[in-house]
Amino acid sequence: MFPEPYHIIGPIRIAVYGVMVALGLLAAIVLGGRENERIKLMTPELFEKVSLWAVVWALITSRLFYVFTDLPRFMAEPKSIVAIWEGGLVFYGGPIGGAAYLAYHFLILRSGPVPGSKVSLREGWVRLQRFFDLGAPALAFGHVFGRLGCLSAGCCYGAPHDGMFALHYPDNSPAWLADGGGRYPVQLAEAGIELLIFMWLMRLRLNKQFHGQVMLHYVILYPTARFILEMFRGDSVRGYVVKLDTPGLTEALGLNPAIPLMLTTSQFLSLVVVALSIVLIFVGKKVTAGGPIEETLLPDPVVETEAAEDEGEDEDEGEAEAEAEPSEADPSEATPADKT
Repeated sequence: MFPEPYHIIGPIRIAVYGVMVALGLLAAIVLGGRENERIKLMTPELFEKVSLWAVVWALITSRLFYVFTDLPRFMAEPKSIVAIWEGGLVFYGGPIGGAAYLAYHFLILRSGPVPGSKVSLREGWVRLQRFFDLGAPALAFGHVFGRLGCLSAGCCYGAPHDGMFALHYPDNSPAWLADGGGRYPVQLAEAGIELLIFMWLMRLRLNKQFHGQVMLHYVILYPTARFILEMFRGDSVRGYVVKLDTPGLTEALGLNPAIPLMLTTSQFLSLVVVALSIVLIFVGKKVTAGGPIEETLLPDPVVETEAAEDEGEDEDEGEAEAEAEPSEADPSEATPADKT
């Protein structure tokens, strides 16, 4: 665990949490870029632009969600709002912000496959779904790094636990227990689950039945896992939508009966997202024919231009040859001997 930033030169500091988040974002963009090259949804330059803006909005909304969970503290120290390198991101805020920007790009601007091009609203909706499918595996893979960053910062820690897999935190750190006990390794568990989800989505993307299916699988699998892992979380910063008493389940899991297992804000969002995703999966199956669908590839504008130029040159050469060869039926082209 490395909660404190490292001093490099003078005031320049680097935090392990920030490094892990940056690595996760970089890995997601690189992975998404390779998938875009495979399906040719848009030009590489446009993909980089769209991805970077989606990341910016994802970070902003993810941070704002966290700020709202402890608003009085941040209002007392406004400068800490931008100290994202110290930890403090609500994951669900990220996809919401990123999806909002993508909806603006594909549905409001109706951007096409190349910069400056426009498409119909219907095609824009299909392109949005395809981008979601492209980004779902990348999002899962990037989240693996994010949870490792949480582990390094000592945030998002688990409930007290003294089993063989318990994590022990440094003295006086946010997750430290005065009695020297350990905590559930929920950050590591979530990172492992995200890695398994990533592997499943990478396989599914090659045999999907309709556009949007890959993303819908992600927003079913991850929220389900998140709902369960929330029960083993030891930080209550996210708050509760409603506190439900579940003494039997609490006792069976060996957790503190004084701390409600549900329904936290994240659990509530998980239930809503899973329910909507299941409905959309059945709708998607009805509107799309069975069997794996074939991705519509983006024509290579360079190849098309070269082909058009070659075709134009061939036509010009044909016209020149036609003009050079005399017509047998035209008497004006006859020689003097023929005229006599």
